[in-house]
Amino acid sequence: MGKTRDSDRTRKRILECAVKEFSERGFDGARISEIARRARLSKQLIHHHFRGKEALFQAVHDLKFRPTTLWNETLPPDPADLFAERFRKRAKDLDYLRFLTWEAASARNRKVPGEAARGERLAQYGAGLRLLQAEGRLPRDLDSRLLQLAILALATYPMAFTQITRMVTGHAGPDRRFQREWHEFLRKLGKKLFDGTTRTIESRSSAPRASRGPG
Repeated sequence: MGKTRDSDRTRKRILECAVKEFSERGFDGARISEIARRARLSKQLIHHHFRGKEALFQAVHDLKFRPTTLWNETLPPDPADLFAERFRKRAKDLDYLRFLTWEAASARNRKVPGEAARGERLAQYGAGLRLLQAEGRLPRDLDSRLLQLAILALATYPMAFTQITRMVTGHAGPDRRFQREWHEFLRKLGKKLFDGTTRTIESRSSAPRASRGPG
């Protein structure tokens, strides 16, 4: 039992250090030697627990990031909050945003870990947008796929490319002050874009119908 507990603790220690290494450097830039240095273990011990960098990368994704990729996609009650709500969710997990950035740089258009499940989640979100359009709560002349991409971009870009955010605004993406300002900006943007659609539908539904006279 003692050896098993020690082995489990060692694996956990390796994975915790690997999360930081992959999040900061991506798959291509990550080094087993650096993970060993962080964990204060030998490279040989890491290879004993994991067959190599790819196996370790997959284990890190499954442990740290797969719960994120499996969350249920829910849309806010008010479509005007689509941008702000998505940003609020993403800002909670900066490690995953860094992981996505490095994944994009190293994937070279190959399939990525958990792609099937992630694709289903994205499709679920897209279906929700199309439903809002069918109900008249979002403009129907917008391509729902491109609208979804715009929501994702506005929610992630300032955090993923924090150096650009800092050069433009003077504050880095993880800065709490910037996050408050960006969240409020996205709320205002959503209201300017989508509030009119909602009000028009509500006014149409609440307007009294004209009675037909004898014809």
